[in-house]
Amino acid sequence: MSIFHNPIMQGTISFIVWFFVFYLYHGLGTTLGYHRLLTHKSLKTPDWLKYFIVSGGYLGLMGAPIPWVGIHRQHHQKSDMVGDPHSPKDGFKHALYQWMFETTAIQSNEELHAQTADLMSDKCLTCLGTKHDAQQAQMCLAFCIAFRVLILCTLGVVPLLANLTATFFSFWSTQFVNVFCHMKSQGYRSHETKDLSRNVWWVGILALGEGWHNNHHAVPKSARHGFTWFEVDITWYTIWLLEKLGLAKTVIRPPRFSLESLKAKINDLAMNNLVMSKQEVALEPVSVESSSTSYNSKNLVT
Repeated sequence: MSIFHNPIMQGTISFIVWFFVFYLYHGLGTTLGYHRLLTHKSLKTPDWLKYFIVSGGYLGLMGAPIPWVGIHRQHHQKSDMVGDPHSPKDGFKHALYQWMFETTAIQSNEELHAQTADLMSDKCLTCLGTKHDAQQAQMCLAFCIAFRVLILCTLGVVPLLANLTATFFSFWSTQFVNVFCHMKSQGYRSHETKDLSRNVWWVGILALGEGWHNNHHAVPKSARHGFTWFEVDITWYTIWLLEKLGLAKTVIRPPRFSLESLKAKINDLAMNNLVMSKQEVALEPVSVESSSTSYNSKNLVT
């Protein structure tokens, strides 16, 4: 009997396949949809594709997109300073999960609306919630439960278990960015930024490219976070593919860094715990394919 005819093996293979399908669906929903598409406007897609991608984040327990975007934009503006929604300087548990229960104290609804004025005209996004309140969180939870009931009824138990597992890891990988990618004991810094952001390889893998956080804070509007070949960025590879298919436009790219210089600096960091200086990195102008959009370091949104 072939091992592929073994029920246990079939179940295992089915679980693995569905795990990766759901991990990409929920993970990219957050990293590509909520983060690079809505928050930083690093690219443009057709509305139908935008809503499909964002649905992965919403059904992955990320809550309403608009409050999420508002919190993240404030994080960039006040990173590791007073007012940062989830800096580990305020405690490990706070950065990991406690901040989620303190959003109204972190950011008033008036501040939220000021942060996300560009999204308030989108009826599909606003119907999911425009405030930091329990109602939008409860609605998200209800949709997430209904989605998993649908999976159980249409696909069965194994895909459901795969989805629950993928959702767990995808959800917490995002929170790991908030914590470990702002801890001095983790990773390395390729750029001198005003905050404590770090590039952490294992978070980069787990969070589909979001772990190259120092790169991101150096060039927030860039659709690409992994600036070198060894900084694996699954979200960027997806954006690249969408662009090749004509489904992503005005894709904003980072400055081109001298790879050899960057590798040398990373080796120095590993050996001597040094911080790279901006003056030691060779930069070229930002390249944006198929667009006249330029990067403005003082503007995180438009």
